[in-house]
Amino acid sequence: MNNIKYNSLVLVIYIYFTSISLLLAPFINDYFFKSTFLICLIIATLLLNKFKFTRKIIFFYGILTIFICLNLLFVSHKSYVIADGVNLLVYSFIPVYLIGQKVISFTLVKKNWIRFSVLFTFLLPIFYLYRQNGYISYYEIGFLSHLNILILVIHLVEQKRKSIKMIIFLVINVLILAILGSRMVLVASIITSVFTFILLSNKKSFTFYLKSFLMSALVLGIVFNLREILLYINNSISKVGINSRNLSLFISQLEGRIDESTLLSGRDDIYPIIIKYLGENGTFPSGFGIARKLTNGIYYHSHNFLLEMTLIFGITGLIILVSVFLYKIFILIISRKIGENQIMLRFLLILFISFILRSITGTYFATDLILLVCLGIIVSINTPGIKKINNKYQH
Repeated sequence: MNNIKYNSLVLVIYIYFTSISLLLAPFINDYFFKSTFLICLIIATLLLNKFKFTRKIIFFYGILTIFICLNLLFVSHKSYVIADGVNLLVYSFIPVYLIGQKVISFTLVKKNWIRFSVLFTFLLPIFYLYRQNGYISYYEIGFLSHLNILILVIHLVEQKRKSIKMIIFLVINVLILAILGSRMVLVASIITSVFTFILLSNKKSFTFYLKSFLMSALVLGIVFNLREILLYINNSISKVGINSRNLSLFISQLEGRIDESTLLSGRDDIYPIIIKYLGENGTFPSGFGIARKLTNGIYYHSHNFLLEMTLIFGITGLIILVSVFLYKIFILIISRKIGENQIMLRFLLILFISFILRSITGTYFATDLILLVCLGIIVSINTPGIKKINNKYQH
C-alpha cells in the first residue's frame, strides 16, 4: 500500500514537473534543470518499485524502440529522429510505467492532484512575476492554470456540497489563464470543463437540468456581450499596470482588426507544406522528425496532432492506432464497474479532450504530460475478451 501511495504522488509530481522546474527559471537554465529533474524522477520511480517490469511494459517499449531504430535506418535526418524518439521514450516513461503496471491508485492521484492545485494557486503570484519579467512564457503560466482548472472542476462537480474556497481557487486560475495565458489553452479549459460537468453530473437529477439551463443562459449572455466584457476587463487591469496579450488579441479578433495569419502566429507557413507532403506520401509512415526536415529545422513539429500522427505513422498506421484506442475505450466502458476502471475512464476522456483541443494549433504529443498520462491508461487496459469481462463482472 505504501508503494501505491508514493507512486501516486510521483505521478502527480510528474504532471506538475514542468511547472515545478519553472520555479527556478530566473536562477538556472530551464531546459537543463527540467531534464535533470525528470531523469531523477525516473530513477526514483525505478528504485521505489525495485526495477520491476511487467511483460506489457517491456513489450510496449520494445515495439517503440524497434520503430525508432527502423526509422533511423531509412532516413537521412537521423538527428531529428533521435531527438524526437528519445523525448518520447523519456517523457512517457513515468506514466506508462506506473499506470501500465497498475502500481498507483487513481483515487490517491486525484487527492494529491487537488492538493497540488491548491499549492500552485498560492504560488501563482511568483509565476506572474516571472511572466512579467520574461522568465517564462504565456503558454507556461497558462498551462499551469489549466492543470489546476482540470482537477478543480472535477472536484467541484463531484462534490455534493460545493466548497466556496475551491470555487475561489477555480476563479483565480480562470482569470490568470484568461489574462496572462494562451487563447487555445483558455478555450480548451472552458470546453473541457463543460465536458467534465456533463460527464460527471448525475443525469437523473433535476438539479443537473437546472444547472444546465442556467449555464446555457450564462454562456449565451457572455457570448452576446463578449466584446464589452473583454474590453471592461482589459481596461480595468490596464489601470493597475497589467497588459494582457490574450485579451488584446481576443478583442482585436472580435473587432476584425487582425487576420488569420496573426492568430496562427506563423503556423500558416507550415500547414500547406505538411498537407502537400501528405498528399504525395501520406499512405505509409514517414517517421519521427519529418516536420523538422520539411521546414529545414524551423518547426519542431507540425503544430497539429492529426497532421503529426499522419506524418509519423501514415494514414495506414493512423487507422490502426485509432482502432486500438477506440477498442481500449470500449473495453474500459464495459468493464467500468471493475476496480478503478470507472475513474480511469473518466480521467482518460477528460484528459484526452484537453489534449485534443490544445493540440489543434500547438502542443507536441511526445512531450505533452497530459497525453502521456492518457497513453499510460491505454497501455494499462487489458484486453481479455468481452466474455471474460462479463464473467468477472457477474461474479
